[in-house]
Amino acid sequence: MSRMLARRQKLTAIHDICGAWAGLGSALSSIWRQIEIPTSWWAISAVTAYLASISVLHITSSTLLQFQTFNTSMATSVPTKRGWPNDWMNVTNNLNSAPISASLLVVGQLPGLVSVGLSNNTIYDIPQTNSMAGNATVSATTISSSCKLLPNITYSVGDGMINATSLIAQEILLFMGASYPWSDQVQMLPVNYTILSGAYYNISSPESFIPGVILMISTLLDIEPSVQREVAVPVTWELPTSANLSIVDQHVVEVYFVQCLLSAVTAEVVLDMQTNSLLTPISVSQPSMQWDITQSSQWTHDGDDWQTMISYALRSPVSGLYEFYTATGILVGYPPSVLSTTDEYIMSSIGLNLSAEYSVYRSHGYPLSTFTLSPDRLETVIANMTAQFIWTANQIGTSNGGLQFGSGTAYVNKQIIFLRLNINVLPLLFAISASVIMITLALCMTRAFDASSDNQAVIPSTGALQLLWLGCHSAPVNEFLNDVEHPTEDSLRRAGMIDVSFAKTISDEMEELRGLTDSLSRQ
Repeated sequence: MSRMLARRQKLTAIHDICGAWAGLGSALSSIWRQIEIPTSWWAISAVTAYLASISVLHITSSTLLQFQTFNTSMATSVPTKRGWPNDWMNVTNNLNSAPISASLLVVGQLPGLVSVGLSNNTIYDIPQTNSMAGNATVSATTISSSCKLLPNITYSVGDGMINATSLIAQEILLFMGASYPWSDQVQMLPVNYTILSGAYYNISSPESFIPGVILMISTLLDIEPSVQREVAVPVTWELPTSANLSIVDQHVVEVYFVQCLLSAVTAEVVLDMQTNSLLTPISVSQPSMQWDITQSSQWTHDGDDWQTMISYALRSPVSGLYEFYTATGILVGYPPSVLSTTDEYIMSSIGLNLSAEYSVYRSHGYPLSTFTLSPDRLETVIANMTAQFIWTANQIGTSNGGLQFGSGTAYVNKQIIFLRLNINVLPLLFAISASVIMITLALCMTRAFDASSDNQAVIPSTGALQLLWLGCHSAPVNEFLNDVEHPTEDSLRRAGMIDVSFAKTISDEMEELRGLTDSLSRQ
């Protein structure tokens, strides 16, 4: 502004330029007024460009630099509690299966129970820290089951008892005995067997028993009639009256014997450390879609094998609440059909309503089988039950009659949050362009490179008081403005189209200073 006042130019131009400096809106208004009375297109356009550059710089400055959070991972190792041992030979077998079997129903009825280390039929290692975010690579074992009908069934029934044998692959003879089951039931059976070469093994000995579990099933099965004649055992229920226990009716229930073998697949999986949930399930063999008959012997006599150990523990009976008597069984003193807690778990898991069946029995109803059991559903339940049994045994430890699998190591991709400084290129280009434009315009408008100019403005600034003073001491301004009757914007701008210069030279200042010095010296 000081440079502008020091130059000789139109009074209206000075007015327009001063008004333009008030803001970008005023500058644009000054440009619009140049259409009617042009005074200084270049100067006002320069002011407008300068103010526009300030606006651009103001807008872009907040987005030039930004701190952005990002996640990165760092590999580290953490201790784990094993869900499955490296070698079952080293597992101490002091297993007390009674409390573990009793817990199966309780755990299944608590959907909100946190079972870290167990996911359906998969058991996995548990990291011993929860203060870390990221994914851990842990060892996981998925248990599967294969259920097939026992072949070549020969049987004898009477007085409420079933005695049946099954010949497998012409070399193994199974002996099974149980009380009559009610309709739509699944029961685990203790089984003896004989190797036809002469060796004899008893199921009560942990070192030599049948792998997997043997089930007696009284539900409906979707099988061919020819197969049914080979594997089914019909039993006749004699229904007494409540008055004198005399036989009043009979009803036949078809019974089947099924062997479910167990297998396990161990692999590394990815675990979310925050939720302790598996992110990559283990692929297992497809379940059976139709009932087949066992064709070959898959027996083992190695008592340290995990199948034999767990199968024996699952077959250990823990009596439940439900007992089913036949009339003749009571008379001759045979025991009733008693369901264990393991049986109740299997039946409830596959969708059977045991309490409803018991209510029918207690009200002297008929044992009518209405539920059709598929092999894939039974295999899923057996696999889940086995996994839950092993997981529970590992959780309670050897001191409480469980198992102890030891500790291991898991590798974790630990998630770490960092900050980084981002420079946004596009706002930076706008800011640089605006800065260059501002510097160039400032140099041009102030004539910074005009070293020969020794003019300075009479007033140091363009405030209201300074302008009033300037108007009073400028004769040309007073002369022309006195002719304006109405001080409108257009009238004042037309009257101000005169050349003025509010400047004094440095030589004038020196002359005044010299005169003042001489005056002081004479005094």
